[in-house]
Amino acid sequence: MKLLPWMDRRMFRGTVIVAVIATAALFDYGVPLADSTQPEQKQKVRLRENSYYYSAFNKRDPFESLIVGEFISDKKMELVDIGRVELVGIVKGDLERLALLEDDRGFSYILRVGDRVRNGSVVAIGNKTMVARVTNYGQTKKHTLRVAKRQEGVRK
Repeated sequence: MKLLPWMDRRMFRGTVIVAVIATAALFDYGVPLADSTQPEQKQKVRLRENSYYYSAFNKRDPFESLIVGEFISDKKMELVDIGRVELVGIVKGDLERLALLEDDRGFSYILRVGDRVRNGSVVAIGNKTMVARVTNYGQTKKHTLRVAKRQEGVRK
């Protein structure tokens, strides 16, 4: 067998193997080889059958929310005790300011003017202060909290 000048034996073997595999693949998919004795006939090739059917009868909707109803808390939320918190920061918006508070347990609170605190309410929020009016035993006092200065994560 005479090989082309640029082809060696390994390339020839690889070419023959690829040709054999391609011919076998054509037979598997029902594609006939070109044969001069048979006239060309168009056959439909079926690639895949739809044999799977999902029956949703008596099954829940998979897209329906698992949380049903409204959230109802058994206990009332505790009001912020002004004596146990420190003012961490002030958030300034276009229309209002919010005070960011943190208590000694590490819980955070966000308050705005008019929010209730224990025995009182928030009266004003300034650039660096928050003022709350608290009534204890019939006496009303004004508590002013200033933004706490921190040095590298340590409260001062």
